[in-house]
Amino acid sequence: MAVKSLPAPHDSASRPDPGEAGGVAAVDRALCVLQAFGEGDRGLTLGELSRRTGLYKSALSRIMATLIRHRFALRHEDGRYGLGPALHRLGELYERSVDLNGALSPTLQALAQRTGESASFYIRQGDQRLCLMRVDGWRQVRDHIPVGSLLPIDRGAAGRILTHFTAPGISPSEPAIVAATIGERDPELAAVAAPVFGAGQRLTGALCVAGTATRFSKVERLSCLRGLVFREAARLTLALGGDAAVFSIVEASKLELCDAYRRSE
Repeated sequence: MAVKSLPAPHDSASRPDPGEAGGVAAVDRALCVLQAFGEGDRGLTLGELSRRTGLYKSALSRIMATLIRHRFALRHEDGRYGLGPALHRLGELYERSVDLNGALSPTLQALAQRTGESASFYIRQGDQRLCLMRVDGWRQVRDHIPVGSLLPIDRGAAGRILTHFTAPGISPSEPAIVAATIGERDPELAAVAAPVFGAGQRLTGALCVAGTATRFSKVERLSCLRGLVFREAARLTLALGGDAAVFSIVEASKLELCDAYRRSE
């Protein structure tokens, strides 16, 4: 995990940061320490934690003692510090508390209403993709696939996304991409899809908007659809406990194109 450059170390007795106003500084520092651990870190020394967090070792020693007491951290025999089992328990509780359908429904409805195209969410099932949830668009000529349908995973935008992010050796920090296909599964249909991640940065599924190849062939409209799907995939990722940092920023101007096309059609 890439580590950002940080300001000079500060001890717990230092003047509080203005950004901590309204919060609890000690809790803020403890959470900062936990978030300093990255992918593949089996254990970190106080020196490494100090470099990553900007905290003095004296402050870190006190923070780690508290975290160890509550099992959020542990100390290995070689003196290095690691994450503790309490975090695993909380992670499991969080995953069970997430309502996938509750998070998906408003997103699909908003995409279908704003674009007029059908919005779907696909998950991988072996060598196929399953339409888990869907909201049809308001256009008379549209793509229509019943919920529960199984489609080939090697064709279509959603299939490309599911194939790419479930490939062997794929990294949890792999940058998110948006796939667009025209006439790949059906000569008259087109689609745009982006990945949605959950806790542990595991792929949850592919968010997809599909419609006619004619409408998607317009360059400006395709650009706005890509932006909308990509942004909503990032929002869903946050709602489901994933890390949206893998999504790049989408230009706001592109997102307004869909409204312009909707008014003109």
